[in-house]
Amino acid sequence: MKRTFTIIALLSLLIPAMTKAQYAISDTIRTERIVVKSAQFGISLQNNLDTYLSNYNYKGAGIHFNHENFRDARTGNYRWKYQVLFNSRIGYNLQESNMQLAGIIGCSWSGYHPFRIGKRVQLLAGAQIQLEGGALYNPSNSNNPVSAKLRTALAASGMAIYRFPVFKDEWTARYQLDIPIIGVMFAPEFGQSYYEISLGHTKGIVSCAYPINSPSWRHMLSLDIPLHIKQRNTTLRLSYIADLYQSNINHIRCHMYHHAFTFGFVKTIFKIKRENNLKAYSPY
Repeated sequence: MKRTFTIIALLSLLIPAMTKAQYAISDTIRTERIVVKSAQFGISLQNNLDTYLSNYNYKGAGIHFNHENFRDARTGNYRWKYQVLFNSRIGYNLQESNMQLAGIIGCSWSGYHPFRIGKRVQLLAGAQIQLEGGALYNPSNSNNPVSAKLRTALAASGMAIYRFPVFKDEWTARYQLDIPIIGVMFAPEFGQSYYEISLGHTKGIVSCAYPINSPSWRHMLSLDIPLHIKQRNTTLRLSYIADLYQSNINHIRCHMYHHAFTFGFVKTIFKIKRENNLKAYSPY
């Protein structure tokens, strides 16, 4: 009886330990099962010119929101990384006593092939599909107060990711460059009002955009900093985004220079099987 009691007591101690060991945290995981989501808010500085509305530059500030979904995936025998990026901004701009409101929403889908250099540096090269829409509004204009913005493009995209130790943690710095190569955009001619377009005068309102008549690019620089809050692994992301758009189509010059400084948090979702282990912080 005493021996039976001793065996039961030992089993009651071993079973929880064995169960806990199945979920031990380590640095190994099948990376194609990791999804990284981030949400960021910040302020932006804007400089807009659209000769459809006015020949003056409008400068001001606004609010920027950015959401990213970044994941690894395995396709055949090759490893790929995919990104879905959503951003929106609202701005209030001035030119002397004249006011301009700006609102832009954009989304992009990207696919990359990684090239690892050593243990800490990773380069990614791929393609991106961009879709963007919005409007500039000048209430002081009587005839054409609104300039609509709608474009889509195929862009070349690349990233450089660097992981480096800081004290006992590992920080991640990332730089991303997107350059539109070819696309189409809504571009009415100078003096062609939206009222005329609504009546069916739509000839020439859709134009091809390429680096000669629409040289544009986007820079994104981010830093991921691990935080230890209440024994939880939380990652803070600080970013600088420069979205520089230009066009000279149908005798209308336009530029929208946007500089945003944002902060937010990163959430890592582990799509794992039971036998796999977890990985802390960023899967980059």
